[in-house]
Parts: sequence; structure tokens; C-alpha cells
Amino acid sequence: MQAMSAPPGGRTRPGKRDNGAVSPAVRPRWIVLSIFVTVFTVTCVVLGFWQLGRLEERRASNAVVGSRLARAPVDLALLREALLPQEGAATDPSYYEFTRVTAEGRLMDEGRVLVRSQVAAGQAGTHAVFPLDLGDGAAVLVNVGWFPLGVEPAPAADLYPPSGQMTLVGLLRADQRRPAFGRREPEGLLETVSRVDVGRIQEQVDIPLLPFWIQLVEPDVADRLPIPVPIPSLDEGSHLSYAVQWFSFGATALAVYLALMRKEIRPGSRLRRRRAEAPDPRPR
Repeated sequence: MQAMSAPPGGRTRPGKRDNGAVSPAVRPRWIVLSIFVTVFTVTCVVLGFWQLGRLEERRASNAVVGSRLARAPVDLALLREALLPQEGAATDPSYYEFTRVTAEGRLMDEGRVLVRSQVAAGQAGTHAVFPLDLGDGAAVLVNVGWFPLGVEPAPAADLYPPSGQMTLVGLLRADQRRPAFGRREPEGLLETVSRVDVGRIQEQVDIPLLPFWIQLVEPDVADRLPIPVPIPSLDEGSHLSYAVQWFSFGATALAVYLALMRKEIRPGSRLRRRRAEAPDPRPR
């Protein structure tokens, strides 16, 4: 039998095997599949590490919030002094978020708003936010807690008699300004809002508001509305499980691809494929 001649230079042509079969790696469908699997796997790995980064951020945030919650309550007057501009630069109240504070004043019905879409014990409702007149020409917004949907909060004097006067313990919360592409509150007097935006609520309150608000913790009377908003949970969320899922998706895609490639390059598989693709020699 005459030996098969090789092309000049003694090499076979790229992409061809000695038996004339095209290597699976250079077939168009395998090129497309290889690109897809590579992009998909890399994306899964990137998203997995992104979730691990979010987990580390969550742990760091929990450590800060946990240390603030563990401290004894600070008098609001002292905190206001700490927030005064230093050398012309104002201190961001978010640096003190979730710090326990004590305050005394009179709740005002003027400017009271309800924060929409709040849930407690699986039931829809609202959070009631009242201005607290501190008696020194300033006020601070106080989220007194949750009311079921359809229940109108009573006047401040009835919620906290007499005359809404109260001494409270709460958590300092940062102003929830409207995001750049967030929904803008309508013009005019607001009865419901989507967030505690101090600047927007200030438009319907005559007394100047402090640039933060307080989430009420005490007083908390059992079996009586309002129900104070729960203290934030310090769990780590689902970031770790999401990271594992992304890494699993990438590993699974790579494993399936390698299994298909192995099956494709088996000699028996190539022979059966060539027989299936060969023209039928029988006359028609």
C-alpha cells in the first residue's frame, strides 16, 4: 500500500488530523461553545469573589454597628455638639448612625408623615414619623414605629400623654435623601412618603429640623400601637451562599464542557461520526 504523503515541510495542515478529520477544537460550533463556556465561567468566578467582598463589607459594617449598639445611650445635646462643623467642615451624621441617644421633647402633629410599604409580622403597614420639638428652637424627626395598613395614628397627645411630651431612647439614623434616579415626592403637603427625607419633610414643618432622625426604641408598651421598628439584625446575609452558588455554576459549566470535549475526541466517536457523515455508496 502506498504511504500517505505529507505536505511540504513534513507537516500536516493546521486543523487537520492525519486521517483527514477536523480537530473538534477548531470546528465552528466548538469554537462558539468554548468562547461561551470561558466567558460564563470567568463571569461566575468574578461574581463569586464579588459576593465574598460584599460579605467582608457586611462583617465590617456589623462590627461597627454592633459596637455602637453596645454603648450606653448618649444625650442628644452632646451628639449635636459632636456634629457641629469643625474648622469649617461639617460632620456627616452617618458616621454616628445606630448610636443610641436619649432625647426629651414634645411630639408635634404638624409635619407628621407616614412611611409607606412597611411590614411587621408579615402584615403590611406604615411607619409614623413625628417632629419632636426639643424646646430650644429646633426639632428632630422621630419614627415612633409601625401601624397596620388602614389604621390612622392617633394625635401625639393621645399616643404619648400628656400633650405628646416624652423622654425617649432611640437610634440615630442618617437622612434618607432621594437617590439620583429615585422617585421624587409630589409637590405640596405630604401625608405619606417613601423615605425619611429630612429636607423634603422640612418643607411642611415651621421649626428647623436636625439633619438626621431618630428610630424610637423606648418607650415600648407591649400590646399597644405603635410597634417600634426592630433594631437592625447583625446577620451576614446570603452573600456566602451566593458566592458558593456562583462558583458551583462556573465549575459545573467547565466540567460539562470538558466531558463533552472528551467524548468528542474519542476515536470510536470520530469513527461513528465519519460513518454517519459519509455519503451512502448504494445506488438510488
